Amino acid sequence: MIEESLRKVYIPGAVIVVVNATDILYEEAFGHHSLLPSRPMNVNRSIFSLASISKTFIAVAVMQLVERKLVDLDTDINQYLSEYNQNIFHPNYSNHSITLRKLLSHSSSVAVDEKLQNTVYQPGDSAFAKETLADMCFNVLSANTSNWLPRPPGNATLYSNEGTSLAALVVERITEMPYEHYVIENIFKPLNIDTSKTGIRLTDFPNRDELVKHYAYAIDESSLQQWNKEVPQLSLVQMQGNFSKWLYFPFFGFSSYPAGLLRMSAYSLSIFLRMFINNGTPLLSAQSITEMKTVVGGGHLRPFNTNSSSNATDEIPSRRYGLCWHWRTLNNGYQYVGHSGTLPGMTHLMLINEKHTIGVIVLTNGDMSIESNISIVNDTPIYPSVLPAARWIPFGIFVGYTTKTYSLSYYIPAVAEFSPNRIQEFCCSIQVTF
Repeated sequence: MIEESLRKVYIPGAVIVVVNATDILYEEAFGHHSLLPSRPMNVNRSIFSLASISKTFIAVAVMQLVERKLVDLDTDINQYLSEYNQNIFHPNYSNHSITLRKLLSHSSSVAVDEKLQNTVYQPGDSAFAKETLADMCFNVLSANTSNWLPRPPGNATLYSNEGTSLAALVVERITEMPYEHYVIENIFKPLNIDTSKTGIRLTDFPNRDELVKHYAYAIDESSLQQWNKEVPQLSLVQMQGNFSKWLYFPFFGFSSYPAGLLRMSAYSLSIFLRMFINNGTPLLSAQSITEMKTVVGGGHLRPFNTNSSSNATDEIPSRRYGLCWHWRTLNNGYQYVGHSGTLPGMTHLMLINEKHTIGVIVLTNGDMSIESNISIVNDTPIYPSVLPAARWIPFGIFVGYTTKTYSLSYYIPAVAEFSPNRIQEFCCSIQVTF
C-alpha cells in the first residue's frame, strides 16, 4: 500500500520513523534510495540532505550558548559578530536591533528574493569554495541591498534561510569553531550519533553511494526545460529506459548550508528528535526546550504577505514560530510542533504531537513540484482507524491511548505546480504499539 502511495505522488523512496521518549516505535524504509543503479531505501544507511529540518540544529546550538551565558536571545547580534567596520542592520530601521530570537523565529525582516534563492544552489561542493558562510551573510544582508521587508525587525514574520544561517554564524564567532564542527562536538557526540555518517559537504562522505539520490517526476516534455530554467547551474538529467519519466538532480550545495544542508540518516535524526521529547536530555535543560517551543510574540506576529501591494500581513498565520520550531493548528483545534524541509528533489517532515509524547519523521527523495515551490500543508494527522465510530483523529490525541496497537495513518497534502488546483495526498498506514 505504501509503495503504491509513493507512486501516486511521484516519490521514488521514503523512510518513516515513529518514536517516543525512549524507543523507536516503528521504522520502515520504502522504495528506492537510488533508481540507477537500483538500491533500496534503508532506515540506517540511507543518508539524506535534511533540507530545512537542519534549522532545528541551529536553534539547539544557540540555546546551548544561552545556557552557558555566552549569548543572549535579545541582544543585538552585532555584539557577537566582531566584524570590523561592518554591521548587519535593517537599512530603513537601524534603531531596531536584529537579535537571535528574531533570526530563529523568522521575524528579523530579512527577505531575500526567491530568484536569488535559486541561484545559490551550486554543483557538488563548489559553493563552499566560492563563498564562506560569513561572506554570504555580509553580502546578502548588507544594508545596501534590497533583501529586507518594508517593516521593522520584530513586526512580522517571513521565512528566511539567510536569517537562520546568520544565527549559525554567531555560533561560529562565539565558539571560534566552524559551525559544523560545533554541531559534531556538542550535539552529535553527546547523543552518540555516528559522526562518520553525518556531514555537510560531499567530501565528508568517503562512500558517496550512502547518499540518497534526489529526483523529480517529468510530468511532460516541458518538465526538464522548466527545471533547467529555474536552476540551470545544476544541469538536471532526464533518465533513460524504464525511468525515462524521472529527472535526476546531481548533488549540490550552498553557502547558507546551516539552514538546509545537514546530512544524516533517518535513524540518526530520530535520536535527535527523542532528545526533544526527553525535554532536552542530554543537550539542553527543559527550560530551553520550552523556550524553543514558545511562540514568539505571543502569537500576535503576522506573516508578511509578499503578494500584497500594500505590504499587508495575513490576518491568520498558518504557522506560529518558536525558535526554529513552528506550530500548526488543525481544523479541529489539535496542534503539533515541528519542521518541514524541501529542496530540489526532496521533501521531509519532522513532527511532535501537542502533548510532546510521540514524534514522527518522514524523509523522501522526491520533489512534488516542477518549480521546487511546494506548499506543504502540514495539517498532518495521525489517527487510529479502529476507534469507536472509526473516526479520524489527529496526531495530538494519542497521549490518551496507551498499551494498545492501532493502525495509524497520516497524509501529507501538498499543493503541486503540475496543473491548476491539483492536490496530491501521500497516504500511508503503519502499525504502532503504545
